[in-house]
Amino acid sequence: MTERSRSETTAMQGAGFYNRNSALQAANLNSALPLLEEAAGSTAIDGEEPLVIVDYGASQGRNSLLPMRTAIDILRRRAPDPRPIEVIHTDLPANDFQALFTLLAEDPSSYLAGRRNVFPSAIGRSYFGPILPPGRVDLGWSSNALHWLSRNPVDVPDHGWAVFSGSEEAREAVDRQLVDDWSNFLHARSTELRLGARLVCQFMGRGPSSHGFEWMAGCFWQSLRDMQADGLLSADELLRMTCPSAGRSIEQIEAPFENGVCAGLALRHLSIVEAPDPFWDAFRRSGDALQLGRSWALMMRAANGPNFAAGLAGGRDPDAFLDTLTERVAARVAADPQRSRSYNLLIVLEKVVAG
Repeated sequence: MTERSRSETTAMQGAGFYNRNSALQAANLNSALPLLEEAAGSTAIDGEEPLVIVDYGASQGRNSLLPMRTAIDILRRRAPDPRPIEVIHTDLPANDFQALFTLLAEDPSSYLAGRRNVFPSAIGRSYFGPILPPGRVDLGWSSNALHWLSRNPVDVPDHGWAVFSGSEEAREAVDRQLVDDWSNFLHARSTELRLGARLVCQFMGRGPSSHGFEWMAGCFWQSLRDMQADGLLSADELLRMTCPSAGRSIEQIEAPFENGVCAGLALRHLSIVEAPDPFWDAFRRSGDALQLGRSWALMMRAANGPNFAAGLAGGRDPDAFLDTLTERVAARVAADPQRSRSYNLLIVLEKVVAG
Protein backbone atom coordinates (compact mmCIF):
# COMPACT_ATOMS: atom_id res chain seq x y z
CA MET A 1 0.00 0.00 0.00
CA THR A 2 1.31 3.46 -0.88
CA GLU A 3 0.04 6.87 0.19
CA ARG A 4 -0.72 9.49 -2.43
CA SER A 5 -0.24 13.21 -1.95
CA ARG A 6 -1.28 14.62 -5.33
CA SER A 7 -4.65 14.97 -6.95
CA GLU A 8 -5.49 12.05 -9.20
CA THR A 9 -9.16 12.46 -10.03
CA THR A 10 -9.78 12.95 -13.74
CA ALA A 11 -12.81 13.86 -15.82
CA MET A 12 -15.08 11.38 -17.61
CA GLN A 13 -13.98 10.02 -21.00
CA GLY A 14 -14.32 12.78 -23.57
CA ALA A 15 -15.46 13.24 -27.17
CA GLY A 16 -19.04 12.73 -26.00
CA PHE A 17 -18.28 9.13 -24.92
CA TYR A 18 -19.75 9.64 -21.45
CA ASN A 19 -22.91 11.18 -22.92
CA ARG A 20 -23.40 8.05 -25.02
CA ASN A 21 -22.72 5.60 -22.19
CA SER A 22 -24.30 6.99 -19.02
CA ALA A 23 -27.72 5.35 -19.00
CA LEU A 24 -27.12 4.06 -15.48
CA GLN A 25 -26.49 7.59 -14.24
CA ALA A 26 -29.62 8.80 -16.03
CA ALA A 27 -31.67 6.15 -14.21
CA ASN A 28 -30.05 7.05 -10.89
CA LEU A 29 -31.00 10.72 -10.96
CA ASN A 30 -34.72 10.04 -11.38
CA SER A 31 -35.08 9.34 -7.67
CA ALA A 32 -33.97 12.92 -6.88
CA LEU A 33 -36.23 14.73 -9.36
CA PRO A 34 -39.18 15.08 -6.94
CA LEU A 35 -36.79 16.71 -4.46
CA LEU A 36 -35.58 19.09 -7.18
CA GLU A 37 -39.17 19.99 -8.05
CA GLU A 38 -39.89 20.76 -4.41
CA ALA A 39 -36.67 22.77 -4.04
CA ALA A 40 -37.34 24.80 -7.17
CA GLY A 41 -40.83 25.55 -5.85
CA SER A 42 -39.63 26.73 -2.46
CA THR A 43 -36.14 28.19 -2.90
CA ALA A 44 -35.96 31.91 -2.25
CA ILE A 45 -36.22 34.00 -5.44
CA ASP A 46 -36.67 37.54 -4.11
CA GLY A 47 -35.42 40.47 -6.14
CA GLU A 48 -35.12 41.24 -9.83
CA GLU A 49 -31.63 39.93 -10.55
CA PRO A 50 -31.19 36.93 -12.88
CA LEU A 51 -32.01 33.63 -11.23
CA VAL A 52 -28.97 31.37 -11.05
CA ILE A 53 -29.11 27.56 -11.22
CA VAL A 54 -25.81 25.71 -10.78
CA ASP A 55 -25.25 22.16 -11.98
CA TYR A 56 -22.32 20.85 -9.94
CA GLY A 57 -20.45 18.01 -11.68
CA ALA A 58 -22.22 18.33 -15.03
CA SER A 59 -19.84 16.20 -17.12
CA GLN A 60 -20.92 16.38 -20.79
CA GLY A 61 -24.48 17.44 -20.07
CA ARG A 62 -26.67 14.60 -21.27
CA ASN A 63 -27.97 13.88 -17.79
CA SER A 64 -28.36 17.58 -16.99
CA LEU A 65 -31.02 18.28 -19.60
CA LEU A 66 -34.05 16.87 -17.75
CA PRO A 67 -33.16 18.31 -14.31
CA MET A 68 -32.39 21.73 -15.77
CA ARG A 69 -35.61 21.76 -17.82
CA THR A 70 -37.52 20.80 -14.69
CA ALA A 71 -35.95 23.54 -12.57
CA ILE A 72 -36.25 26.24 -15.25
CA ASP A 73 -39.93 25.57 -15.88
CA ILE A 74 -40.82 25.69 -12.18
CA LEU A 75 -38.81 28.86 -11.58
CA ARG A 76 -40.34 30.46 -14.67
CA ARG A 77 -43.82 29.89 -13.29
CA ARG A 78 -42.77 31.62 -10.07
CA ALA A 79 -40.80 34.43 -11.76
CA PRO A 80 -42.30 35.00 -15.20
CA ASP A 81 -40.36 36.07 -18.28
CA PRO A 82 -38.56 38.43 -18.85
CA ARG A 83 -36.56 37.70 -15.69
CA PRO A 84 -33.39 35.98 -16.99
CA ILE A 85 -32.30 32.55 -15.79
CA GLU A 86 -28.63 31.58 -15.79
CA VAL A 87 -27.62 27.92 -15.84
CA ILE A 88 -24.01 27.40 -14.82
CA HIS A 89 -22.49 23.96 -15.38
CA THR A 90 -19.35 23.11 -13.42
CA ASP A 91 -16.87 20.27 -13.70
CA LEU A 92 -13.14 19.60 -13.67
CA PRO A 93 -10.97 21.66 -16.05
CA ALA A 94 -10.34 18.61 -18.26
CA ASN A 95 -14.07 17.99 -18.76
CA ASP A 96 -15.42 17.80 -22.33
CA PHE A 97 -17.30 21.10 -22.29
CA GLN A 98 -17.44 21.11 -26.10
CA ALA A 99 -19.76 18.10 -26.01
CA LEU A 100 -21.93 19.89 -23.45
CA PHE A 101 -22.39 23.06 -25.50
CA THR A 102 -22.94 21.10 -28.72
CA LEU A 103 -25.68 19.19 -26.94
CA LEU A 104 -27.30 22.38 -25.67
CA ALA A 105 -27.27 23.89 -29.15
CA GLU A 106 -28.38 20.87 -31.17
CA ASP A 107 -30.31 18.36 -29.07
CA PRO A 108 -34.13 18.60 -29.35
CA SER A 109 -34.40 17.94 -25.60
CA SER A 110 -32.08 20.83 -24.72
CA TYR A 111 -33.44 23.09 -21.99
CA LEU A 112 -32.84 25.99 -24.40
CA ALA A 113 -35.40 24.66 -26.87
CA GLY A 114 -38.60 26.73 -26.68
CA ARG A 115 -37.42 28.73 -23.66
CA ARG A 116 -36.56 32.43 -23.65
CA ASN A 117 -34.07 34.34 -21.55
CA VAL A 118 -32.11 31.26 -20.47
CA PHE A 119 -28.35 31.71 -20.52
CA PRO A 120 -25.98 28.72 -20.12
CA SER A 121 -22.31 28.91 -19.17
CA ALA A 122 -19.65 26.62 -17.71
CA ILE A 123 -16.81 26.79 -15.20
CA GLY A 124 -13.93 24.33 -15.12
CA ARG A 125 -13.16 24.06 -11.41
CA SER A 126 -13.51 21.38 -8.71
CA TYR A 127 -16.56 21.65 -6.47
CA PHE A 128 -14.40 20.89 -3.45
CA GLY A 129 -13.41 24.56 -3.47
CA PRO A 130 -15.09 27.90 -4.22
CA ILE A 131 -16.45 28.26 -7.75
CA LEU A 132 -18.72 31.33 -7.71
CA PRO A 133 -18.83 34.65 -5.82
CA PRO A 134 -20.62 34.74 -2.46
CA GLY A 135 -24.42 34.75 -2.49
CA ARG A 136 -24.73 34.04 -6.20
CA VAL A 137 -26.75 30.79 -6.37
CA ASP A 138 -30.55 30.46 -6.12
CA LEU A 139 -30.81 26.71 -6.78
CA GLY A 140 -28.18 23.98 -6.94
CA TRP A 141 -28.20 20.48 -8.38
CA SER A 142 -25.62 17.70 -8.36
CA SER A 143 -26.15 14.15 -9.62
CA ASN A 144 -23.85 11.13 -9.81
CA ALA A 145 -20.87 13.18 -8.71
CA LEU A 146 -20.18 13.41 -4.98
CA HIS A 147 -18.94 9.83 -4.62
CA TRP A 148 -15.79 11.06 -6.40
CA LEU A 149 -12.98 12.06 -4.07
CA SER A 150 -10.93 15.20 -4.58
CA ARG A 151 -7.87 12.95 -4.72
CA ASN A 152 -6.95 9.33 -4.26
CA PRO A 153 -5.47 9.07 -0.75
CA VAL A 154 -3.94 5.61 -1.10
CA ASP A 155 -2.99 2.94 -3.64
CA VAL A 156 -3.74 -0.66 -2.71
CA PRO A 157 -2.52 -3.89 -4.32
CA ASP A 158 -5.67 -5.95 -3.75
CA HIS A 159 -8.45 -3.96 -5.44
CA GLY A 160 -9.20 -1.15 -7.89
CA TRP A 161 -11.13 0.72 -5.18
CA ALA A 162 -9.42 1.19 -1.82
CA VAL A 163 -12.77 1.11 -0.02
CA PHE A 164 -12.92 -2.61 -0.94
CA SER A 165 -9.35 -3.35 0.14
CA GLY A 166 -8.63 -5.93 2.80
CA SER A 167 -6.46 -3.30 4.50
CA GLU A 168 -8.21 -1.55 7.38
CA GLU A 169 -5.61 1.21 7.17
CA ALA A 170 -6.48 1.84 3.53
CA ARG A 171 -10.20 1.93 4.23
CA GLU A 172 -9.59 4.40 7.05
CA ALA A 173 -7.61 6.61 4.66
CA VAL A 174 -10.60 6.63 2.31
CA ASP A 175 -12.96 7.54 5.15
CA ARG A 176 -10.71 10.42 6.21
CA GLN A 177 -10.73 11.72 2.65
CA LEU A 178 -14.51 11.41 2.49
CA VAL A 179 -14.84 13.45 5.69
CA ASP A 180 -12.47 16.18 4.48
CA ASP A 181 -14.09 16.39 1.06
CA TRP A 182 -17.63 16.58 2.47
CA SER A 183 -16.60 19.38 4.82
CA ASN A 184 -14.89 21.29 2.01
CA PHE A 185 -17.91 20.85 -0.27
CA LEU A 186 -20.32 22.14 2.38
CA HIS A 187 -18.23 25.22 3.22
CA ALA A 188 -17.70 26.09 -0.46
CA ARG A 189 -21.39 25.76 -1.30
CA SER A 190 -22.44 27.77 1.75
CA THR A 191 -20.58 30.83 0.51
CA GLU A 192 -22.18 30.57 -2.93
CA LEU A 193 -25.81 29.98 -1.95
CA ARG A 194 -28.07 32.93 -1.26
CA LEU A 195 -30.04 32.95 1.98
CA GLY A 196 -32.99 30.60 1.47
CA ALA A 197 -31.42 28.89 -1.54
CA ARG A 198 -31.50 25.10 -1.83
CA LEU A 199 -29.14 22.46 -3.19
CA VAL A 200 -30.25 18.94 -4.20
CA CYS A 201 -27.66 16.15 -4.44
CA GLN A 202 -27.88 12.51 -5.58
CA PHE A 203 -24.83 10.27 -5.57
CA MET A 204 -23.60 6.79 -4.72
CA GLY A 205 -23.87 6.01 -1.03
CA ARG A 206 -22.91 3.21 1.32
CA GLY A 207 -25.60 0.67 2.15
CA PRO A 208 -26.74 -0.32 5.66
CA SER A 209 -25.03 -3.73 5.64
CA SER A 210 -22.62 -3.50 2.71
CA HIS A 211 -20.98 -0.78 0.68
CA GLY A 212 -22.78 -1.72 -2.54
CA PHE A 213 -21.35 -1.98 -6.07
CA GLU A 214 -19.16 -4.92 -4.99
CA TRP A 215 -20.09 -7.12 -7.97
CA MET A 216 -19.25 -4.67 -10.73
CA ALA A 217 -16.16 -3.29 -8.98
CA GLY A 218 -15.01 -6.89 -8.61
CA CYS A 219 -15.57 -7.63 -12.31
CA PHE A 220 -13.51 -4.59 -13.22
CA TRP A 221 -10.71 -5.46 -10.82
CA GLN A 222 -10.52 -9.11 -11.86
CA SER A 223 -10.30 -8.03 -15.50
CA LEU A 224 -7.32 -5.82 -14.60
CA ARG A 225 -5.67 -8.68 -12.72
CA ASP A 226 -6.13 -10.94 -15.73
CA MET A 227 -4.43 -8.34 -17.90
CA GLN A 228 -1.47 -8.29 -15.53
CA ALA A 229 -1.31 -12.10 -15.54
CA ASP A 230 -1.21 -11.98 -19.35
CA GLY A 231 1.68 -9.51 -19.31
CA LEU A 232 -0.41 -6.52 -20.42
CA LEU A 233 0.14 -4.55 -17.19
CA SER A 234 3.08 -4.33 -14.81
CA ALA A 235 2.72 -4.74 -11.05
CA ASP A 236 3.55 -1.04 -10.60
CA GLU A 237 0.88 0.00 -13.10
CA LEU A 238 -1.72 -2.18 -11.43
CA LEU A 239 -0.86 -0.71 -8.03
CA ARG A 240 -1.41 2.81 -9.36
CA MET A 241 -4.84 1.83 -10.68
CA THR A 242 -6.85 2.68 -7.56
CA CYS A 243 -9.97 4.68 -8.36
CA PRO A 244 -10.68 7.82 -6.26
CA SER A 245 -14.32 7.11 -5.45
CA ALA A 246 -16.33 5.63 -2.57
CA GLY A 247 -19.80 5.83 -1.10
CA ARG A 248 -20.55 7.70 2.11
CA SER A 249 -22.76 6.34 4.84
CA ILE A 250 -25.79 8.12 6.26
CA GLU A 251 -23.77 8.74 9.43
CA GLN A 252 -20.93 10.39 7.49
CA ILE A 253 -23.39 12.77 5.83
CA GLU A 254 -25.09 13.63 9.13
CA ALA A 255 -21.93 14.12 11.20
CA PRO A 256 -21.25 17.81 10.35
CA PHE A 257 -24.89 18.64 11.19
CA GLU A 258 -24.75 17.33 14.76
CA ASN A 259 -25.72 20.78 16.06
CA GLY A 260 -28.36 21.31 13.39
CA VAL A 261 -26.44 23.70 11.12
CA CYS A 262 -23.08 23.37 9.39
CA ALA A 263 -21.45 26.42 7.80
CA GLY A 264 -24.83 28.11 7.60
CA LEU A 265 -26.47 25.10 5.92
CA ALA A 266 -29.33 22.97 7.23
CA LEU A 267 -29.87 19.37 6.13
CA ARG A 268 -33.49 19.39 4.97
CA HIS A 269 -33.62 15.88 3.52
CA LEU A 270 -31.43 12.77 3.75
CA SER A 271 -32.39 9.30 2.54
CA ILE A 272 -30.81 6.29 0.94
CA VAL A 273 -32.48 4.20 -1.76
CA GLU A 274 -31.45 1.12 -3.68
CA ALA A 275 -30.13 2.15 -7.07
CA PRO A 276 -31.83 0.98 -10.26
CA ASP A 277 -30.11 -1.33 -12.74
CA PRO A 278 -31.44 -0.49 -16.21
CA PHE A 279 -28.97 -2.91 -17.82
CA TRP A 280 -30.40 -5.82 -15.84
CA ASP A 281 -33.94 -4.75 -16.67
CA ALA A 282 -33.04 -4.78 -20.38
CA PHE A 283 -31.38 -8.20 -20.02
CA ARG A 284 -34.49 -9.68 -18.40
CA ARG A 285 -36.51 -8.52 -21.39
CA SER A 286 -34.06 -9.62 -24.09
CA GLY A 287 -31.99 -12.42 -22.55
CA ASP A 288 -28.98 -10.93 -24.37
CA ALA A 289 -26.05 -11.47 -22.01
CA LEU A 290 -23.58 -10.05 -24.54
CA GLN A 291 -25.45 -6.75 -24.60
CA LEU A 292 -25.59 -6.74 -20.81
CA GLY A 293 -21.81 -7.11 -20.76
CA ARG A 294 -21.29 -4.38 -23.35
CA SER A 295 -23.57 -1.95 -21.51
CA TRP A 296 -21.74 -2.36 -18.21
CA ALA A 297 -18.29 -2.33 -19.78
CA LEU A 298 -18.93 0.85 -21.78
CA MET A 299 -20.45 2.65 -18.78
CA MET A 300 -17.52 1.67 -16.57
CA ARG A 301 -15.07 2.82 -19.23
CA ALA A 302 -16.86 6.14 -19.68
CA ALA A 303 -16.95 6.93 -15.95
CA ASN A 304 -13.86 5.19 -14.56
CA GLY A 305 -11.59 4.47 -17.51
CA PRO A 306 -9.58 7.72 -17.49
CA ASN A 307 -8.71 7.33 -13.80
CA PHE A 308 -7.38 3.82 -14.38
CA ALA A 309 -5.56 4.77 -17.58
CA ALA A 310 -3.76 7.47 -15.57
CA GLY A 311 -1.89 4.65 -13.83
CA LEU A 312 -0.19 3.51 -17.05
CA ALA A 313 3.54 3.99 -17.46
CA GLY A 314 4.68 6.84 -19.70
CA GLY A 315 4.46 6.08 -23.40
CA ARG A 316 1.64 3.54 -23.08
CA ASP A 317 -1.43 3.91 -25.32
CA PRO A 318 -4.42 4.60 -23.05
CA ASP A 319 -6.97 3.90 -25.80
CA ALA A 320 -5.49 0.47 -26.52
CA PHE A 321 -5.47 -0.30 -22.80
CA LEU A 322 -9.10 0.76 -22.40
CA ASP A 323 -10.17 -1.19 -25.51
CA THR A 324 -8.73 -4.39 -24.06
CA LEU A 325 -10.12 -3.73 -20.58
CA THR A 326 -13.58 -2.99 -22.00
CA GLU A 327 -13.60 -6.27 -23.92
CA ARG A 328 -12.59 -8.24 -20.84
CA VAL A 329 -15.12 -6.62 -18.54
CA ALA A 330 -17.88 -7.23 -21.10
CA ALA A 331 -16.93 -10.90 -21.43
CA ARG A 332 -16.77 -11.40 -17.67
CA VAL A 333 -20.22 -9.87 -17.12
CA ALA A 334 -21.74 -11.84 -20.02
CA ALA A 335 -20.40 -15.08 -18.56
CA ASP A 336 -22.04 -14.46 -15.17
CA PRO A 337 -25.05 -12.11 -15.52
CA GLN A 338 -26.18 -10.53 -12.27
CA ARG A 339 -28.20 -7.59 -11.03
CA SER A 340 -26.00 -4.91 -9.56
CA ARG A 341 -26.70 -3.93 -5.95
CA SER A 342 -25.81 -0.38 -5.04
CA TYR A 343 -27.29 2.63 -3.26
CA ASN A 344 -28.05 6.28 -3.89
CA LEU A 345 -27.98 9.03 -1.30
CA LEU A 346 -30.55 11.81 -1.71
CA ILE A 347 -29.81 15.11 0.01
CA VAL A 348 -31.37 18.58 0.20
CA LEU A 349 -29.44 21.44 1.80
CA GLU A 350 -30.78 24.93 2.55
CA LYS A 351 -28.81 28.09 3.31
CA VAL A 352 -30.32 29.27 6.58
CA VAL A 353 -27.65 31.55 8.08
CA ALA A 354 -26.34 34.57 6.20
CA GLY A 355 -22.62 35.08 5.69
